[in-house]
Amino acid sequence: MKNTTWVFGSMLAAGCVLLSVPVAAQGNFPQGNFPQGMPQGMGRGPGFQQAGAPGRVNPAGATNPATADKANSTVKTNTARSDKAALEAAKYQLSNHRTDLIRTTIDGYASSEDLTDSRIVRAINGDIEKNMPLVPAVPLENADLKALTDQARSIVEQEYGTDDKKFQSIMEARAAEEIPLYKLGDKVVVNYNMGPKHFSVKGTLYRVTEKAITVEDKIINLIDLNDETRAKFDPQKNKYMRSQFVDKGLQMLAREKNDKINATYDKLKGEIFKRNETAGYIYDPQTGEWSTAQEISKKYIERVLRDKARQPKPKTTAQTRRDDFDDFPEDNVDIQPAANTETEQNSDAAQTAAVIPVNDAIKLEDNAESLAKYEAVIAKAEKQQQDTNENYAGIDADCGYKKACWGFTIADTRYALWREPEFPHIEPALGRDVINFPPEGLDVGIEGEPDSIDLVYVSNSLSKVVYMMKDCSRQDFTRFKDALTEQYGHAVEDKGGNSIAFTNIFTGKTQPQQIVDAGEKEAAQAAVKEAEKTFNKAVAELKNADDDNRDELQEARDQAASALKEANAKAEAFENTVSSDDLPYVYSRIKLAKDDKGKTVLPYTFNWKGQNVSGTLIFYYDKAKDKVTSLVFAKEYKK
Repeated sequence: MKNTTWVFGSMLAAGCVLLSVPVAAQGNFPQGNFPQGMPQGMGRGPGFQQAGAPGRVNPAGATNPATADKANSTVKTNTARSDKAALEAAKYQLSNHRTDLIRTTIDGYASSEDLTDSRIVRAINGDIEKNMPLVPAVPLENADLKALTDQARSIVEQEYGTDDKKFQSIMEARAAEEIPLYKLGDKVVVNYNMGPKHFSVKGTLYRVTEKAITVEDKIINLIDLNDETRAKFDPQKNKYMRSQFVDKGLQMLAREKNDKINATYDKLKGEIFKRNETAGYIYDPQTGEWSTAQEISKKYIERVLRDKARQPKPKTTAQTRRDDFDDFPEDNVDIQPAANTETEQNSDAAQTAAVIPVNDAIKLEDNAESLAKYEAVIAKAEKQQQDTNENYAGIDADCGYKKACWGFTIADTRYALWREPEFPHIEPALGRDVINFPPEGLDVGIEGEPDSIDLVYVSNSLSKVVYMMKDCSRQDFTRFKDALTEQYGHAVEDKGGNSIAFTNIFTGKTQPQQIVDAGEKEAAQAAVKEAEKTFNKAVAELKNADDDNRDELQEARDQAASALKEANAKAEAFENTVSSDDLPYVYSRIKLAKDDKGKTVLPYTFNWKGQNVSGTLIFYYDKAKDKVTSLVFAKEYKK
């Protein structure tokens, strides 16, 4: 029963309830409440028939599987996973449809109308409101994750009950029926092998010793019996097999309850999701945030105006200006045209603010004040770069991105990049600036072909630079990797400095990591420790054994060794895994792949670790196409 301890612990660590028994009167448990794969015969109630009665034939060598076919469980799991994926896709469909409808409506007006005209904006909102509320009449319902978890646990407890001991007693009675211990005089059938030959003996059990049994006039060595059959004649083996039977049943019930809690939690959360969508809110699966149609409309209009503002256009007599330059607000600012006769004659145009993106607003302010600020930032950057080069090496010598140094504010960063070719392509986002490269690319002094670059700010301080690269050939990847090596030295994983680690990936010798539940990993490690204790105790007892109990203790030691080997094997399976809770920011910038079993597979990862700065290179390798995909390099400032 020792294995039960770590099963309970792992379930609790995952936020699950203790094992409990389905609610039923007088111990009669409803069949439908038992886990899939429960040992054969469970759910029939406590009125078990007596085994091994004299005059009754008991097929000792018959095959009675302790668990249902694992394929059934696998099919159920895969079906549940596919059903969940279908449910997710279905619930996003309405929100995505609403978002597309809003954008299509705005695009229709943008082709011929001025989106800065308040009357046009009102017309757009009127068209949108014909299909959905601009602002829902009820507040957004936020999901309290802890409350949902508690509610899901309570629902499952009501279904299963809370009497764990009762279920264990039922399991023990069931084990006694499935694995009986025969006594002298019982009628038995014994199937066994001797070498390549199979034998079967039927008759009365006359004798049982530590080495052999006698059925009728046939002596059969216990060593020739498989574990399941031997357990029906050997008291020690019987005790061990029954314990395993009970433990397995408890583990299955724990997994079943855990699955039901998770399924109930998803259902409750899905109901909140449905209520929000029914009210008119729109969900963005990329950000995980809810918005109103009005908010999405406003942001999309601003985006369309930004795109139009970037297009070359002739100068007008109305010069735009921007007042508060130092703040660099994330959202677009209103630029009032300077007074002139033409503008004054058009009252509507005079009252409407032109929305101009922050990048172009900076370019329009090409005056002495802005140039002075720019020169001050560049001087600051050059000094910081010089100090860093004099005091650090390797990845620590990295200063950030071009003239934008670590620790720069959002304003300083944009000033530092003002004269760079990528500056017109900077788009402000929540907590970061995104440089989206045009299809023709830009010459920005980076090896390879960047698709976009994230400049990430923490507390208004430049702290991360993340390069999202285009998919490339293995040869192009090698050049990119070599450029990183030349600048920062060899990655930690490339220990020999001879690129063997990379070569092993391309030859298929090294596989990516997988994401697992942290509770599974913890449970496997706890099982090893428990098995080690049992093994060490068995070894110590065997060392001090006398002749009378040496054989018994030797078998206990062998069983403990086998259990330890099995526990180590399970734990080793988690060595190349990582919990989703531990994934850094860089992994959020790609779509994580899945293997043929539906398990999430991490990309290959190489790290440069410095005192002040760290670097992470991640990528997938498609061997069939000899292509590197989801290639990302991230730098992070630690201070």
